[in-house]
Amino acid sequence: MKRLRGWRIGIVALGVVLATLGARAARAEDYVIGPEDVLAISVWGHPELERTVAVAADGNITVAPIGDLKAEGMTAKQLADRLGDRLSAYLRVTAQVTVTVRDYLSHSVFVSGAVARPGRFGFEHIPNLVDVISAAGGAAPGADLGHVQVVHRDGEVRHTVNADVASALRDGIVANLPALKPGDTVIVPAGAAGGVVSPSDGVGVLGEVSKPGVYAATGGQDLWAILASAGGLTPRGDLSNVRVVTRQGAGQAVISVNLQDALKRGTRAPFVIQPGDIVYVAPTGASALGRSFNGFTQALTLGRDLLNIAVLADVLKRGGN
Repeated sequence: MKRLRGWRIGIVALGVVLATLGARAARAEDYVIGPEDVLAISVWGHPELERTVAVAADGNITVAPIGDLKAEGMTAKQLADRLGDRLSAYLRVTAQVTVTVRDYLSHSVFVSGAVARPGRFGFEHIPNLVDVISAAGGAAPGADLGHVQVVHRDGEVRHTVNADVASALRDGIVANLPALKPGDTVIVPAGAAGGVVSPSDGVGVLGEVSKPGVYAATGGQDLWAILASAGGLTPRGDLSNVRVVTRQGAGQAVISVNLQDALKRGTRAPFVIQPGDIVYVAPTGASALGRSFNGFTQALTLGRDLLNIAVLADVLKRGGN
């Protein structure tokens, strides 16, 4: 009898596991692709056609040899079917295409401040505030989890909500924490004894870098070293279009730095970044230069605290629009 009961329990547990996996698979199939999502495309029997592409701001992807194709608003399966039809016409045989969403960047949250890995994090479904902080490597030593800020954006309007994450963790209740949505910014402040670099003593690194955030630059730091601290450029980063917001007299100025040209010429003279500067790496693209400059023009009016650095990241990402 005990053995039979054990089998029944095992079958029930297996059923729960299968149901959970099925629900996750169903959610993945229902996910609607958006701009900046990163997609992995594979074609059965044609490894030369496998590639990873990012959805552009206009919702299109570019796939050789068929060119541009609208991806925004489609599920991965719908896009795979569309690609299969187009490739079948090109290959003159039926093409079996698989599309997988590798990075859910259209459903992303920016995390700044006293966390282990500040930056932008994409999710299939935006989780609760505690899980988002965990995705950023968790709070840094000395972080003030009692005064976490969540910056919501509704169109052009931003408003900040305070969250007592420390109490939620202590009480084991996270349901009362502010719900997050794509485009939100989470700011974890440092406590009085925190060892986190402040913007006034460090350099804010934004744009197409692996780990946007604030990095130490005591007494000046070479631009290459600062970018290395931020994990280097993303595949979309443009070395020829790096902008630095720096102090100039009583005001501020924007300096353009072409690191790609420096590499070609073999220039060894360092470009020194001073504490309080902000470095922005623009994305590649013909129109990125103008959008980035407009964003920096607006950014000159912003302050240097963590909140404004997060807002600045958002302004620059949207090209100042």
